[in-house]
Amino acid sequence: MPGEASAGAREIPLGVRRRARRLAWVYLIVAAGLIVWTVFLALSLPKENLEHHYRLTWVGFDLILVVAIYLTAHMAFRLDARVVFPATVVATLLVADAWFDVTTSTTASAATQALILALAVELPAAAFSLYVAHRVGRRVRELAHLDRVAGPHPPVSDPAHPALPSQSTSPVDE
Repeated sequence: MPGEASAGAREIPLGVRRRARRLAWVYLIVAAGLIVWTVFLALSLPKENLEHHYRLTWVGFDLILVVAIYLTAHMAFRLDARVVFPATVVATLLVADAWFDVTTSTTASAATQALILALAVELPAAAFSLYVAHRVGRRVRELAHLDRVAGPHPPVSDPAHPALPSQSTSPVDE
């Protein structure tokens, strides 16, 4: 996985490729750590609580989070611009995890621990994943705009409005 890159990855500047690789390693390490945490939950949570499948609910949720984090790492290793999708899913799941950890706590001590974990780990990690998605999306738009403007073909007029310049010369979301 780490050695593979998507088509056209060599055209991406070296600094961007290095940052993408570091990002991919971070997500991969977090996914591995979350697997250990999920095993711990599978062994330590009560089998039943308010509902009959309490353990299954949390272990299943964390496994979905592991898959999303892994996909983020995998796509970052491949320098795949679609990394924005799993990164956004990771952020969403982390916010939901923080919310449910806090709101389903049965004691004040458990609620305090859940709140500390949410504020110190889950919500900052969610914000980071959204930041990654935003940065990659912005970079893709920038590259797409540069490609259209500096591409091998000159801009052409819109056939429906020959007097108007091509859409390719207009600025992209700034």
